Amino acid sequence: MKTPMRGPPMHGAPSSDASGLSRRAVLLPALAAAIAGPVMPVPPALAAANLEQFSDTRYDVSFGVPEGWKARPQELPDGRRLVLASDPADETNNIFVAYTPIRPDYSSLGSFGTIDFVAATVIPQCPTGQCSFKNGDLVEGRMLSSESIKDCYIYDYTIEQSRGPKRHLRSLFTIKADAGASILVGLTAQCMEDKYAELAPTFKEVIKSFKNKA
Repeated sequence: MKTPMRGPPMHGAPSSDASGLSRRAVLLPALAAAIAGPVMPVPPALAAANLEQFSDTRYDVSFGVPEGWKARPQELPDGRRLVLASDPADETNNIFVAYTPIRPDYSSLGSFGTIDFVAATVIPQCPTGQCSFKNGDLVEGRMLSSESIKDCYIYDYTIEQSRGPKRHLRSLFTIKADAGASILVGLTAQCMEDKYAELAPTFKEVIKSFKNKA
């Protein structure tokens, strides 16, 4: 594994450390794929509501994936690992987990701040947790709900780029210890807003199925 990236100071308002990385710089890569969309070919299989448990032996975590949504790991140039599964009938419906190396002293999500502080960070370009085209923003994001379960922060939110489609996402964040290092784990299920009512029950089960083994 590549050398973990340095993270920001543990306390206070968003700021930069010696490497110039802010909390946003650490957290946002875990959501970059959500904005760009999937880059994988669509597998020739039919999607199903039933979940099959996918186990990632690299970091010893697992989560449910609908039948036919084949999960494919990718090692990214920036040191992150990405596992992406998309709906073979519509690749804009997809699930991905991103692993981002962070400072080893980041042993819990509290190192990044409260659940509300992180909520305002995970929506790209929305430092207040909400932004609007009316204010001249290039992206409109809205946090709909958030909850803390065990060692995880879970968010339900929408993101819409200027002149682009509106996406609905459910994300889970947690910290994973890995051979003396710390890894930020972000699991996200997303689709276009007009498909969310249909997929919401499945996406909720995907997030609920996540297991971070010791």
